Amino acid sequence: MLNGWNWLAAFAAVWLLSWGHSSPAYGIGDTGSSDQSNAGCTAHGATVTSRIWIVAGQSQATTFGMNPNTVPATWKPDPEVRIWVGSPERRSGQWEVYRPGGNSAPRGQWGPELQLSVRLRQDAPSTRLFIIKHAPGQTGAAFDPLENDWSPRSGGEAWDRLQEMVLAALKTCDGRVDTIFWMGNHSDGMSHEKADRVGANMKALIDLSRSQWGTQINWVIGLPDDTAPYAPIVQRELRALAASEPRIATFETADYETQEDGLHYSARAVKRLGDDFFDVWKALTANK
Repeated sequence: MLNGWNWLAAFAAVWLLSWGHSSPAYGIGDTGSSDQSNAGCTAHGATVTSRIWIVAGQSQATTFGMNPNTVPATWKPDPEVRIWVGSPERRSGQWEVYRPGGNSAPRGQWGPELQLSVRLRQDAPSTRLFIIKHAPGQTGAAFDPLENDWSPRSGGEAWDRLQEMVLAALKTCDGRVDTIFWMGNHSDGMSHEKADRVGANMKALIDLSRSQWGTQINWVIGLPDDTAPYAPIVQRELRALAASEPRIATFETADYETQEDGLHYSARAVKRLGDDFFDVWKALTANK
């Protein structure tokens, strides 16, 4: 048995060995443990990078109808993919390892972030992904005093809630938002007046996001399908917006498979949405 002095010497030796042992560099609040539930979003070193991505819009991005039973059987948890899980008032929270059907959205819903994360990690295995997601249903970009919406003029609604989440998340680290993946504007297509203003209203959101979270933020926007009466106007406005500057890109979703309601995407289509988001992002950022 070790006496007191021998025990102290052994402890000191182990402590010194542990101190000198090299280990992966993690961000603020990150323990490096397998769950990394409170990991910060800063990566250090030549071989490790981090990206902070936002998934936003309305129910086509949440995605309505997806649940733990529809998660692809091939999906496996990845400790390098985290999602921000906020408190009820959204002013605090923590990064948790992403679990579709668990912490991915209210009521166990999951969306394109699943396939987005799979594709990024396949393409760049040394990249750690941090997801912030907010996509409340039936929310257009236009100000509407009678409905929830994304207009910054609407206090306490979609934009303010996302802003609270992002600011709380960014306080845990010194990272910047890289890209916003947007699937919405279906509600804007229900009104001719709102549809006509989609370009201007989305430009205001994009400019505000860049002033708040990073001047070089990319926006990848899925065009809403044709189910709303003024959808063609919305699509035209969004295409024109993307053509106006190099950090915005759009893609078509008109032939996506839907659930029985004819509006919300099937599990196969949600996977396709994630693939399209990734492919368009890859092309958008290829030379930047």
